[in-house]
Amino acid sequence: MPNAKNAHETAHHQFLILGDTGSGKTTQYLTLPGKKFAYLFDPNAILSMRGYDVEYEEFLVDQLNLNIHSLSKGKGGDSVTSYKNDIFVQWQKDFDERMKDGFFDDYDCIALDSATTLLDLIMDRILTINGRAGQWPQQDDYGPQMIAFQNICRTLTAMGKTVYMTGHMDIRQDETTKKILRQPMMTGRLRTKIPLLFSDVLIAAAESDGKGTVKYNLQTMPDRITTTVRTSFKGLDPHEDVTLDFKKPLVGQGLGGILEWEKQEHAS
Repeated sequence: MPNAKNAHETAHHQFLILGDTGSGKTTQYLTLPGKKFAYLFDPNAILSMRGYDVEYEEFLVDQLNLNIHSLSKGKGGDSVTSYKNDIFVQWQKDFDERMKDGFFDDYDCIALDSATTLLDLIMDRILTINGRAGQWPQQDDYGPQMIAFQNICRTLTAMGKTVYMTGHMDIRQDETTKKILRQPMMTGRLRTKIPLLFSDVLIAAAESDGKGTVKYNLQTMPDRITTTVRTSFKGLDPHEDVTLDFKKPLVGQGLGGILEWEKQEHAS
C-alpha cells in the first residue's frame, strides 16, 4: 500500500502558469530539468525558446475566415472568403498518433503554450463544423469547447509527466457578489475546473525599475482579487523571485531552482 511520505519520489508537478504577455511564462519552462517537448500554438513562443534544448511542434493559424457577419437576426453578412480552419484537427491527429506510438515516454516535461490560443483553435473548429466559420460563437458552441479542452487537460495531467501549460488572465466581476476577480482567461466553468487538475497554479509577473532592469516573479499565494493561485511547494514566499541570468545555463534557475530546492529538502 502506498504511503504519502514517499510520494515525492514518484509524484510530478502539473504547472499552470498564468500571466500577461511578456511576464516570462514561456521562458520559465526552459529552467525545468529533464528532456522537454512543447506544443506551441502562440506564434511568438518559439522566440522565447530558440537556442535551447526543447523539441517542439508548432500549430499556428496561417489563414482565417475574414467575412463579417451581423449579430442582428436576418441581416446576414459577407461571403468573400471561404477558408475553414482545421489547425485543431491537425493537432488532434498529431497528439493521438504520438500517444499511441509511445512518443511521450522518452520525455520528462510536456508543455502547451498557450491554453488561451488552444481554446481559440477549438472554437474555430466548432464553428467550422457548425457551418459558421468566422462568425461570433453562439451559446451552444461553448459546451463542446469546454468538454474538449477539459479532456485535453485531463489526458495531459494523467500522463505521469511534468506538465507545463501557460495561459492568460482576465479581470471579471462576479455576477452574484459583484466582486472584481482576476481569473484565467477561459470559458465559463473552466476557470474553476481546469486549475483543479494542476498541482501548482502560479501567476507570472514582470516589474521594471524604469532604468532598464526587469525583475520576474511568480505569485504562489492567492490575494484579494487573484484567488486562482496555489502551490504544492512548502515554504515559498508569496512572490518568488524567478529572474534569470541568461549568461548561465537556465536549467536550475527560476522555477527549476524551486524544484531543485524541493528535491534537496526531501533528501535532507
